[in-house]
Amino acid sequence: MKKLFWWVLLLAIARPGYAQFQDSLKISDMIMPSSPGLILADKAPAAIDKPTNPKAFGISLINLWQGGAVDVTPYWLTNKPNLTFEKYLNNNFPVLQTFNISAATFRTDTTTSISAGFRTQVFRFYYRRNREAMLQKKKEIEALLAVEDPSQLDTVALAQKNRELRDMFDVQRNKGLVIVELAGALAGSAPGNRFKDLASSRSGIWTNIRWAPGKFPLDFIALGRYIWNNPDVYTGSFPYNSQLLDYGLSANYQKGRFDLSAEYVNRHDLKNGQHYDRLAFVTNFMISDSFYAVAAFGKNFDRMDNILAILGIKFALSKEIVRLNNGH
Repeated sequence: MKKLFWWVLLLAIARPGYAQFQDSLKISDMIMPSSPGLILADKAPAAIDKPTNPKAFGISLINLWQGGAVDVTPYWLTNKPNLTFEKYLNNNFPVLQTFNISAATFRTDTTTSISAGFRTQVFRFYYRRNREAMLQKKKEIEALLAVEDPSQLDTVALAQKNRELRDMFDVQRNKGLVIVELAGALAGSAPGNRFKDLASSRSGIWTNIRWAPGKFPLDFIALGRYIWNNPDVYTGSFPYNSQLLDYGLSANYQKGRFDLSAEYVNRHDLKNGQHYDRLAFVTNFMISDSFYAVAAFGKNFDRMDNILAILGIKFALSKEIVRLNNGH
């Protein structure tokens, strides 16, 4: 294994662009989730977010800059030279690896709101068949690299195996897995847009459970969320001191650069016995590895002014790369 590492290092010196590409794998997803703070305030395109690999750093803008958010994943702010493909696949509890913090703000004609939130994956499991297939392809790449003479390296076969692994990973990491995500946020508002009036208005904690069947075109996300409003602050259509329980389901379809979803969420006011619901259709489009566009249309929770129409853009800096070799 050490010999393998030294050959990779030699290739990196002689042909840096090729070696860096062949000996690593980018694990970032094609969509960027919304900030928990925007979700808590019912301002996000999706109320049920698909758990994905978080970006190292991200910025979101919605509805012509009426609101926005900044997201940071501390783990991915630095390179991880010791994180191998096997370690990534076999990590069933990636709490630190996926821990993301964010801050968001949005405003209306009379109110400015700010929020802070977090999200992390407390459990992630790839189906055994998919995991073993990807690891076998990775071993084939290692076998091609493990030659005595670098001049005998079959670069054509190596490039082909590498493409096969990347294609396999792009498909199989989204088919045949279960992810449990925990998220929470705290929001404050300032009536009249005055700083002195800024006060906590809403808090919430929730979980998203994603199930992607191995041989089915859709994957599903179930939501359970508990929200409590500050007794001194009126929030949208919801009365003072209300306690809200959300539960819902989202169905997602991903094809090429598009990710399409339909979601339904039922909201139950535990104190007042009222029910609200939300039905939305959301489209994410990956413009490039760093830019994403998102649009949503539907009905929001509010009894009045409840047409949901959101258009946003997202920018991300991604450093989620793992090594394919196990050299030391």
